[in-house]
Amino acid sequence: MSGAGLLVVGDVVTDVLACHAEPLAPATDTAARISIRPGGSAANTAAWAARSGADVRLLARVGADSAEWHRAALAGVRAQLRVDQEHPTAVVICLVDAEGERTMVTERGAGALLGPEDWDDALLAGVDRIHLSGYLLFSAPGRELARLLLARGLPVSVDPASTGFLAELGPDVFLDLVAGADLLLPNAAEARLLARAGDAPAEDAARLLSRRGPTVVVKLGADGAVVASGGELLARVPAAPVPRVTDTTGAGDAFAGGYLAGLLHGAPPAAACASGCAQAAEAVHVLGGRPPTP
Repeated sequence: MSGAGLLVVGDVVTDVLACHAEPLAPATDTAARISIRPGGSAANTAAWAARSGADVRLLARVGADSAEWHRAALAGVRAQLRVDQEHPTAVVICLVDAEGERTMVTERGAGALLGPEDWDDALLAGVDRIHLSGYLLFSAPGRELARLLLARGLPVSVDPASTGFLAELGPDVFLDLVAGADLLLPNAAEARLLARAGDAPAEDAARLLSRRGPTVVVKLGADGAVVASGGELLARVPAAPVPRVTDTTGAGDAFAGGYLAGLLHGAPPAAACASGCAQAAEAVHVLGGRPPTP
């Protein structure tokens, strides 16, 4: 679609979802409903943005073991998947409890090797905005690719993606790496970590982060989202109603996809947030991080 071109760069993942109604029992069995789904923050965001009407390309690296399965699962996205013959596709084990909350165990596999050698300038044809999954910043090749893309002169958004990996890399290092991005899309925990805001309200973390230059949209789950720019709070948008939560995997990615598609179609931040919240509410009704198939 003209005027709505989005390039998403980052991770494609095989998600192993284990939904357990009872707390995990140490040193023995816990009954669970287990399924295998396509996932990855970048791929999920791309799929939800495409669902919202954006013209989306995705650059990611996958293993030969599951490349065609992942390509087929990205219908509606122009997927540029670099196939690694030596390393398997990234795998995440998602432990989903009775409240729909998830804990993840991650093997980054081929995704950790996505870098400048996978780049082609032709990917920018018709692109109005670039979106980077934060996982790209957690490997040396990914950091080099991020630097390359941030120098291209297009608007760039970044989803920090993981408090665990952020803490390991260092908040200041991360923020230095994404200097030049015009938009950050953290959740509340990521925003507090990056802003060094302790237990402060998410609104305060958003204001602090936005003083560094980018617009900051903090995803608050059941509490919606807040937007800050230049140290000032611009908007607070409530979450869409959710009668029942099945699985929160990918809800933040769904929000990001809806928000970015809204921006690309000219929506102001509050309206883009409302689009993101609507998609996040839809995402928590389904297992896995992708839009429901017809």
